[in-house]
Amino acid sequence: MVRAGLKPELLLMVAKVYIPVLFPATFLIALVSVTLDRRLGFADGFLPEGPNYGIAAVSFVGGALLWLYTYEQLIDRGAGSPSPTAGRTRHLVTTGIYAWCRNPSIWGKLFGVLAVGFALNSFSFCFIIIPILLTLSLIEKVVRQEPQLVEVFGEEYEAYRKEVPLFVPWKIFFRRR
Repeated sequence: MVRAGLKPELLLMVAKVYIPVLFPATFLIALVSVTLDRRLGFADGFLPEGPNYGIAAVSFVGGALLWLYTYEQLIDRGAGSPSPTAGRTRHLVTTGIYAWCRNPSIWGKLFGVLAVGFALNSFSFCFIIIPILLTLSLIEKVVRQEPQLVEVFGEEYEAYRKEVPLFVPWKIFFRRR
């Protein structure tokens, strides 16, 4: 997994997107959430004080590892980058974690950003704002990214899309017999 994190194409994507955009956005969301918690009567949080930091650490580390693993799959098996600006993948990745859901990196990002909400002990962050942003992100995937993938990979992607769910890996819970 460390190999993927050190590859230039992934470092370029992190430098262009995550540092200048997503980190400040997370900070702004945290400020809004804490204010919203006070107004909605959740100022005391929803987790026991103290363990919330351990939960946050586990969520962050697990999310980061999952995120790196999914991107490593795209870089190694897809022969490209998860980011079009760093060179889109040349092969459709349908094996490994991508056999379970079409957007597994969102799970890593979700656990990573929820770590902030757990550390802040913010009900609004974890259960109001992040679910809204997750929904918008999934809509964006379907409306903008999936047509691009159909254009690039054609029938191969169409077949993959019919077989593999967008986000929730239902096969884990409901195995066919």
